[in-house]
Amino acid sequence: MNATTGRAEGLVQVLILVTIGAVAAAASFTHVHNVAAAHGQPGWLAWADAVVLELMSIATGLEIRRRARAGRPSGFVVAVLVAAVALSLAAQVVEAEGSVIGWLAAALPALGFLACVKIVLGRTVANTAEPTRPVTAVPPAADQVVSVPVVVNEDSPATPSRPPAVVPVPAHAFTRPNGDSVHGGAGR
Repeated sequence: MNATTGRAEGLVQVLILVTIGAVAAAASFTHVHNVAAAHGQPGWLAWADAVVLELMSIATGLEIRRRARAGRPSGFVVAVLVAAVALSLAAQVVEAEGSVIGWLAAALPALGFLACVKIVLGRTVANTAEPTRPVTAVPPAADQVVSVPVVVNEDSPATPSRPPAVVPVPAHAFTRPNGDSVHGGAGR
């Protein structure tokens, strides 16, 4: 696949996800608004309930990713996400016809909105690799033999019970071709 095709497919996917997300969010917001209005939250309060409840899913999804990248626990945030999705689904279902098909049809906007958020948030993979540390090397004396660890295959898992292989390297390997040592002067 060439770059132009990939960009075109990406643009089409983004447009589809935005459309689905907008329509599903509007339907889900409306259901939550109607339930809130019918149960004592008139006017703008019903819309505020809908906005807060529906946007908590996005905010918690982002926070879960942030905490995963930082290696921090996210149990409470996951619980908030589950509660927000459950309340949103409850608002969808309570407005539905009392049948399985009615409940599924009513739950579709909330599930569609959640699926779109998950797809968009899942586009980038969090980098959980350990940061690399700089290595400071001290050159050996001219008559010394140095052992240097050699990594045979970086993709294979390290075995904790066995140290890495060590290869002896003569000190002259640390001497520049012009005869200078790595210390900066000849014959040091």
